[in-house]
This record gives sequence, C-alpha cells and structure tokens, in this order.
Amino acid sequence: MMTTIAALPLHPALADDAPRLKADHSYYTSITELPSNQESGVDIDQFIGYPQTAFARIFNGLMTQSMLRAGDPYKPGPAGAVLEYRDDLSLATLEPHYETGTEASSKVMFYYVQDGVGRVDTGPGTQAYDLHKGVGILLAPGTAQHFVNTGDGKLSMIMLSWSKNDGLKVAQPIKVIDSDKSPLNERRAHWVHSGKPMFGLSDGVNITISPILIPPGTYAGPHAHSEGVEEIWVKVGADTGYAILGSEIRKIDGTGAFLAPPNGITVHSSMNLTSNPEIWLYISYRNPNEKRPGWPGGPPMAKPRAAR
Repeated sequence: MMTTIAALPLHPALADDAPRLKADHSYYTSITELPSNQESGVDIDQFIGYPQTAFARIFNGLMTQSMLRAGDPYKPGPAGAVLEYRDDLSLATLEPHYETGTEASSKVMFYYVQDGVGRVDTGPGTQAYDLHKGVGILLAPGTAQHFVNTGDGKLSMIMLSWSKNDGLKVAQPIKVIDSDKSPLNERRAHWVHSGKPMFGLSDGVNITISPILIPPGTYAGPHAHSEGVEEIWVKVGADTGYAILGSEIRKIDGTGAFLAPPNGITVHSSMNLTSNPEIWLYISYRNPNEKRPGWPGGPPMAKPRAAR
C-alpha cells in the first residue's frame, strides 16, 4: 500500500511497522489493524451495564440498581458479571428528604455523588459531611454509614463495594473528598483525559479512583488492557456519552458503565459528542505482584492528601 504522509516521529509501539521512505518521498506502510469484535469473538454487551435495566434492591434504605458485578471477564456469563476484583458497581438513590438507617458493611465501600445534596455520617454524634455533585466517600469495612437527603430532588450516587483488598488496611474509617476543590491535572492521558485524583494506595485501597473530564467533541485515545487489569469507566450525569469497545460503539444515556475487556486486543475509549464537558469516573486495578509504591515489598508512598 502506498500513501503520502508527513514524516512524524514514530511511536515505539509501531517500530516493527515503521513506514519506509521511497525515492519519490512517499511511504510504504504495513501497520496491522487489531481484529474486529466479530473476528475476536468478543460480545461487548457482556461488559456494559445500565442501571435502568437492573432489578432494584434496597441496601440500608438506599435503592440500588447494579450495573456490573463479580464474575469472570475471561469467560463472561450473564451480562455485566465480569468483575474479577470488585463485588458490585451500582447506582444508589435516596428519595427527597429521606434518610437511611445506620448500618455497617463488611466490605470496602465507595460512593460518588452525581446529583443531589445531603449529608453522610457514621452514626449518632459523629461528624457529618455535606454531599453534593462531585463528592467522593470512602468507608472502611465495619464503618457504619448513614445518609440524609436534604434536597428536593433525588440524591444519586455511584456505589462500589469490594472484599478483595490485597491485604491493605483502609487508612481511616471514613474519608470524604470534594473534587470541586481539586484542580484538574494539567497532564493529559490518552489525548484528552484530565483527572482529579480522589482515592488510591495512600488511602489503603488497592484501586485508583478519579473523576475524569472529557472535553466537548473529543474522545480518548483507544487502547487495550491485558489480563489482570480491571479498568472500569462510569458515565455519570444525565447527558449522553458513547463507549467505544473494539470495533463497536454504544450510546449511554445518563448513567452507565463498562469494563475494558482484559484481553489485550479489544480497545476502549470514552467519547463526548456534546457541547459541554463530561465527567466519567475512572476505577482502575493493576496487578498487585508489581512492586508499586505502597504495596508490601514496594517503595513507600508519598504523604497522603488530607481529608477536608
């Protein structure tokens, strides 16, 4: 195949497929496409979840609708049952002026407020934290949780739970981070991602959680993940986003989530075709056998960020 292209620096990953300059200043290229979903046999709808299609359950007074849950991402069964390390990812809502009970879970719990206002505490007489869009809450196993909706609309939150924490101890019973008070990271990842770090290893969890801003009219650089990586993307808010998984695209109206298939060939990306910035929640796990800062046997972590 012959085509004329600008002589740009070649990405190292494409070194074996380097364009070769001909005498007429055109190039031969031999870059190979990854297989389509049909060729690889990947059904991407097994890796995508929408709360509106899930049966509503009650946890401590919160109405929950599961999007993704524990399962086998290498041999997917029921749609959404693909999480190797997390137990459940749900939408949790509380009606206007309602409050929950005060109940503890044996699991690590994370909440991210996508709409509404309210308060959270760990029981009578404990400190209460204000809730609004963009607030994240991390609760250690055994910590009681009590939510109050102080507004006229629903309190809507992303809820994640997990038991497998690789021997790490959650640093404090409850930690609340207001992402509105954190500046966007100037370093962008995958072309367009600008993040606000929220929770990670310094908090005693084997996971990285950050709200990621995707600018209008853009999408992230498609890339794939290999076995052992669990990367979840949650579309938050009421607007419309698009998930690219391999050779197919899925429209997500409102809240929805997907797991990047950990097979090394199904690329993924989040796309924003609206005229406003969108927030996607990034939830990522990497292999604990890596000698990463904070892991047993690895170098020490930097000093943790203070809770507000």
